[in-house]
Amino acid sequence: MANEAKSIIQGRREPKHLRVETYSSELGVDKGLFKQSNCKVKHEVKKEKVEKVDDIVDIISFVSGNPFVEITRGILHLYKENILCTLEAGSERCNTICILTVPATMTCHDLLNFTAAYHDGIQHLRIIKDGTPNQYMALITFRFQQMACEFYTSYNGAPFNSLEPDYVCNLVFVSGVEVEDSHPQPPPGHTELPTCPVCLERMDESVDGILTILCNHSFHSNCLAKWGDTSCPVCRYIQTPEMVADNRCLQCSSVENLWICLICGHVGCGRYVEGHAYKHYLATQHCYSMLLGTNRVWDYAGDNFVHRLLQNKGDGKLVEAEQPSKEPGMDEKMESIQLEWTYNLTAQLEKQKDYFEDKLNRLQQSFATESTELRQKLLKTTEENRHLLTALNETKSEKLNMEKKMNALSSRLTSTLKQLQDEKQISQALQQNQTAWRTKFNNLEKQFEEFKTNKDKELEDVKEQLRDVMFFFEAQKQIEASDAKDEIVEGKIVIAESSKSGNKNTSGKQRRKKNK
Repeated sequence: MANEAKSIIQGRREPKHLRVETYSSELGVDKGLFKQSNCKVKHEVKKEKVEKVDDIVDIISFVSGNPFVEITRGILHLYKENILCTLEAGSERCNTICILTVPATMTCHDLLNFTAAYHDGIQHLRIIKDGTPNQYMALITFRFQQMACEFYTSYNGAPFNSLEPDYVCNLVFVSGVEVEDSHPQPPPGHTELPTCPVCLERMDESVDGILTILCNHSFHSNCLAKWGDTSCPVCRYIQTPEMVADNRCLQCSSVENLWICLICGHVGCGRYVEGHAYKHYLATQHCYSMLLGTNRVWDYAGDNFVHRLLQNKGDGKLVEAEQPSKEPGMDEKMESIQLEWTYNLTAQLEKQKDYFEDKLNRLQQSFATESTELRQKLLKTTEENRHLLTALNETKSEKLNMEKKMNALSSRLTSTLKQLQDEKQISQALQQNQTAWRTKFNNLEKQFEEFKTNKDKELEDVKEQLRDVMFFFEAQKQIEASDAKDEIVEGKIVIAESSKSGNKNTSGKQRRKKNK
């Protein structure tokens, strides 16, 4: 059975899917990167897709392996111990340390140089990639726990290099790695020694340090350090994650089908996206543009490629143009072509020079015009400001005069109100007196009416008496002047009684006449 198990395991490379579960702290404290933090990794080998992990917080997904050969996926969980303790007590069981954020600009050679001081104590170094672009992680297993503790103390928080102090080394301890596999395992107490692909020697972790790069191929650290390329010596896959190009269209921020202008460096999208590269050609007449990621140069004026690669009509692949056999005068033709190309390029550059000089002149003219307008506006604004200051001073003077007048008017108003109050009191007293005098006047008027009435009656009587007297005198004069004076004197007048009153009056008148 042991031989059969070995025959099954040896030489087999199978895809592995790993899942690392997260367990929240019982104390409910915040999780993060601390010096006492531990990292627990639980690997579950499955042939099917990884199940979705729900309700998990603070997880880091990672990938290792060549995607064309095998892929190992997993989830890394960071958690904090419930009980605070010292570095030595908290890491007694930890010989493995994880570097969480290694910038992608650091290759394996740079990482080995960074950890060169502890190469004698490193047992295994593995490269894994998380989901964050432009960075990866490294798992380092030491032979002794004390050396892991010293490495943690020396490198945690230290910058990877002096030129980039923002990129610091964040370390956490790995408390344990659990691997579950359905395939038969080697006999207990035995381990198969892999072979280094470079020197073809067995790799023993107890003797030499082993470096496992991103594609899961393992090498001696010294053997890989001598490899001058950044790819894997076995599968030619990258050793560490590559930097992600951040090229985008300057207008629409598209990352697909980008073309760069060979004259001014403008980056725009192709015709099948938004066509900003072609719009740049129409605006500036820069006719040469290169497709990013390739060496294909497009000539917008000729509407074709200008390099020596041709496109096959059958399968659409790029093939190298066949070199024609040398003919007499070929050098002269080549020189004439080169000279013509130089003339064309010079003419294009002259056109571009004229274009930009014209554009610069227009900008300078517009700037001069705007500057003149701004100066005029400044002078006008200064003059208006001066007038406004003068008006403000005059207004302040008028305000002072008006305040003085207002104070004088306030004093006059106070005295006038006082006089008005006095006049009101006097008027009230006069009204009271007027009422009393009006009463007296009414009484006197009544008395006067009564007196007038009496006097009028007396005056009527007096008038009647006077009329009678005057009548008597006239009659007497007529009688005296008359011829029949004696007869009239001795005569008697008899009047019939019409009424008692009439008689009374007549008799009275007669009596008066007689008496006279």
